[in-house]
Amino acid sequence: MFRKTLAAALPLALALSAVARDGAASNYPPSYDYCGPTATAHTGPFELIQDPVRTDAARLTVAYRGYLRAYYPDHEINLYVRLNGSDAFLPASAGAHGDAYVLVSNAPRDCAWCSPPPDDAGQRLCGGAPLPPASSGTWVCNEPTAVEEDLFFWAYDSYGRMNAWDIEVAAESHGLWDSNLGANYAARFEARSSCF
Repeated sequence: MFRKTLAAALPLALALSAVARDGAASNYPPSYDYCGPTATAHTGPFELIQDPVRTDAARLTVAYRGYLRAYYPDHEINLYVRLNGSDAFLPASAGAHGDAYVLVSNAPRDCAWCSPPPDDAGQRLCGGAPLPPASSGTWVCNEPTAVEEDLFFWAYDSYGRMNAWDIEVAAESHGLWDSNLGANYAARFEARSSCF
């Protein structure tokens, strides 16, 4: 009796485990942040926030709360960011926490699901690319800009693992600088080998 029950239960258990595996699949957008935690560093009037999105991609927020904000609106402030030797001069935006900030990332962002109806030829296009015949759609995302790709060039090794990040920052507006007397403000994030 026990053998018959076990023999009957085994196919059912295998079928349920297959359903559980199939049900575990997801269709999260490529921009979905499944890594963590964020790391924060403060240097002079700057707050730097490193937010790993995936093991091979992250966002970097540079928030500025220095004296230039007393003289100029946030959108007239530019932030100089140097990450492991690659640098960029970026226009700031007004932040929600009393700061001027920039957000840069080497990850896709602003993803939207694209599932258009078939055209007259029965072909479906998303972002200019045809979808496979049985596909219900695909994610269409904004990719990192050329400036962001250059800035993050040395942030990861050739295997996609995060290097330590040595960062220098400064702020400028209308020729006036907040740059630690020309030395730039500096901070470091240690290398990560995993998301957590």
